[in-house]
Amino acid sequence: MAAGCCALGLVLAGPLRAGGQVSVEDLRAFADAWGYIKENFVEELDDRRLFEAAIRGMLSELDEHSAWLSGDDLDRVEEQASGRYGGLGLRIVVQDDHLRVVEAMGNSPAQRAGLVADDRIVAINDTELNASNSREALNWLRGSPGSRVELIVERDGEAEPRYVVLHRELINRSSVSLEPLEDGYWRLHIRQFQHNTADELDQLLSTLRTDHGLPPGLVLDLRDNPGGVLQAAVAVADRFLSEQLVVYTEGRNEGQNLSLGSGVGESLPGVPVVVLINRGSASAAEIVAGALQDHGRAIILGQRSHGKGSIQTVWPLRNGGGVRLTTARYYTPSGRRIEAGGIEPDELIADEDMLQVNGSDPVLARALQLFRSAERLYRGSGQLD
Repeated sequence: MAAGCCALGLVLAGPLRAGGQVSVEDLRAFADAWGYIKENFVEELDDRRLFEAAIRGMLSELDEHSAWLSGDDLDRVEEQASGRYGGLGLRIVVQDDHLRVVEAMGNSPAQRAGLVADDRIVAINDTELNASNSREALNWLRGSPGSRVELIVERDGEAEPRYVVLHRELINRSSVSLEPLEDGYWRLHIRQFQHNTADELDQLLSTLRTDHGLPPGLVLDLRDNPGGVLQAAVAVADRFLSEQLVVYTEGRNEGQNLSLGSGVGESLPGVPVVVLINRGSASAAEIVAGALQDHGRAIILGQRSHGKGSIQTVWPLRNGGGVRLTTARYYTPSGRRIEAGGIEPDELIADEDMLQVNGSDPVLARALQLFRSAERLYRGSGQLD
């Protein structure tokens, strides 16, 4: 055990003493602590549990986004980036004591079982959700295609919770959808930024131009978009900007200082754009909203965004786990740091006006009002009227 402890101590070669290096006494103290815990904790522990706990503890001291990843966690990171996973076809927001449904995807197990937006999942496979396990519960919804999941679901207006049994399927999650609105306007909804998001977007916009021509206005809906792949966010912004800076990053190492910009030309030149955001819009979604706002390419409508302005790099480790580490912070083209502050909308919508009632969407309705009244809308020259 002693040799293993010392090896782990070398991984912990950070400033255990303010401004100092790890000493031999520090390594011995760590080995002592390991021994006390191993021999005296009220429950018997194995070395792997202590080993992973040590890494988790080290990373948790850094920031809220750095973390130890199990093998299952690594699989989930790849699933989110690729859009393919074994699951139920749900988009979820984690709350303190439940999972809130944002969307049940079309022709998914969740949709066929009758789940709808704003349903609250309060128990999974007989385990009630609470503040300590609700984030972990996201993994409980995933699994091998064909496997069974039991949910307890609450819904506003219903006195009794629902008991729902579903079977997981292989989900190919589309990240982009396009739908017509009134008077020739269109809504482009990006749910998450995946590796294939830009390709999906190009196909939809190509069909739009071919079948309908350039629309009089486009709503880019980034509400409850948690972010995703940085390169996908830059590629999406590139479709609306021409030869302009999208985002720049600053880190400790030279290779983490990047300036990422758009190429020549736009997919919808001259088309006014209104971007919808809320508190669930984070990370890559904030990069897109911030870039279009800074360059005067769009009006931002909704609530202040989440404020996740940092980049995490994932390193798989040789034991099957991995490390997710914050390696840089990103800034909008004008130099705004998104971390904690978020993106401030050009027009702020009050909480009570964000709620959808009987299928109506007041924020989307306000976007259409902006188009019709030509209030401060982009006209194709990078200026705002």
